[in-house]
Amino acid sequence: MAKKKIKLNVVLLKNDFNIAAPETFIENYRQDNEINFNKGDLNAILYKKLGSYSEPKWVENLKNKIVGNFVSNFPSNQSSGVTLFIEVQNRIFAINFGTLGRFNINKNVIEKTFGIYTANKLLNNDLTATIKSAHSRVNETNPVNKQRQYGADISNNQLFLSMEDNEALKELAVISSASEDFSRMIGKYSSLNVQFLFNNTEIPCFQYLQPKLEKLLDIYNSVSRDDIKKLFKGIYPLNSTESKDLNVQLPNKLITSTDAFFLFEPEIDYDLSLVAAIKIGNEYYDELSLSAYIIKNPQPSFENLIEDKVFFLNEDDEIIKEWSILECLYGEIEENNTNYILSGGEWFQVSKDKYDRISLAIDEIIDTNFVIPDDIKENVREEIRQAIAQNPNQKINKENIFNTHLSNHINGYLFDEAAKQINLYEDKFEVCDVLHQNRFFHVKYNYGASALSHLFNQGYVSAKSYAEFTSKYAEAVNVYIPDVANHLSHEFGNNVTVHYLILNDKSQDRLTFFRKWLWKTKLELYRLCSLM
Repeated sequence: MAKKKIKLNVVLLKNDFNIAAPETFIENYRQDNEINFNKGDLNAILYKKLGSYSEPKWVENLKNKIVGNFVSNFPSNQSSGVTLFIEVQNRIFAINFGTLGRFNINKNVIEKTFGIYTANKLLNNDLTATIKSAHSRVNETNPVNKQRQYGADISNNQLFLSMEDNEALKELAVISSASEDFSRMIGKYSSLNVQFLFNNTEIPCFQYLQPKLEKLLDIYNSVSRDDIKKLFKGIYPLNSTESKDLNVQLPNKLITSTDAFFLFEPEIDYDLSLVAAIKIGNEYYDELSLSAYIIKNPQPSFENLIEDKVFFLNEDDEIIKEWSILECLYGEIEENNTNYILSGGEWFQVSKDKYDRISLAIDEIIDTNFVIPDDIKENVREEIRQAIAQNPNQKINKENIFNTHLSNHINGYLFDEAAKQINLYEDKFEVCDVLHQNRFFHVKYNYGASALSHLFNQGYVSAKSYAEFTSKYAEAVNVYIPDVANHLSHEFGNNVTVHYLILNDKSQDRLTFFRKWLWKTKLELYRLCSLM
């Protein structure tokens, strides 16, 4: 008889929490938000969260910014959510429902490695299991990610081979045909999406859920260092127990090793041009600055790093993004010949060999001789400030402003325009942002993963096309260069170089290890392609 499939989003809380003290793990706990239900002999809490009633956001914008105030009878919306907390083997699981369910959990009490490690272990244990998809920090270089497009399953052996050297997993989707309890699970940081299997006689499933959660916990507790190394090649996240000593040391490290840490934005899924101010506590700042925070908090505790918030505000003083100081901290330290990285509030361990190889590879390709003069930088900043002041509600093309100044400075030619894209054999693409003799400059503002991917793809496609179709390429480019003396050569030579410029508004070097890793794997991939 076919079993009933029920999909649940499961979160595991850290050790040492007691379900009899819900105020320690439920955010802004209120007893009257608990829902009475038949618990049987299980220790569980059903807890609701209701959002406030409000008009749709677009109505407010219509009144305040478009047509002015008016009397309206638009219906109000109210978001809601529920979380089921259930105790299993002295640990607490949380299962979320609705849009607000996940906000019931204090995010500092979540066992972040539970989801990804459990899916990993299931894959290791079950030789019949296959991987449906994977997502990683360096996702474009991961062959497994290509399978998302085709929906193909991948065997264990193929998976381990394809992820040999370049991965830091963020998500792993596993399909099991042998398990009687789970048919599929998607392991992520913080949560595990599980497709549980129940007999028809076990619905409603609450009284039959505990044994299946126990099996998940057993899988997670059985994870060994060797299991982790199979999928995390040279770098892997530490669980809460492994991170404890590093967190204890962290406040002192911020003071004694100031060059090893800085503040950054842990998420990039927002329009940075809408940010009008950065607020920490009651202070406003032009940029995220760890030194400024330390001046105001000369002896921060680890609890301070969790409780103190960073707010990104728009021109109306509304919050666009909010994080803790801990989530915004990035740092690299070395302990006992091992490198540790703090990123997004999580610690990662990196093998010494991998850390040194990647750092050296990036140091070797950085062109320290190419320097943008300070007056050019200031002119760019001033033009951006003026553009924002004149058009506060419009996105400013900061790249184009910089490219124009760069082109004028080096007496180059600006190709940062759609009209200057070229066609070769029915393919249309960008030449570069600025061209100076045989130097191709490709520029990208900020450095999120998608932006860097586009940057490297642009440079690779252009350079490869010039190398393969030199005469036709030069002919198409030279149409936009009025000075014949500066025409691109019809013969591809060794003096052709590609330069990548990464721009940001920060006053200090903020190149993280993961960004270095992405650069290295991208460049190695392009070198490999060029040799094929």
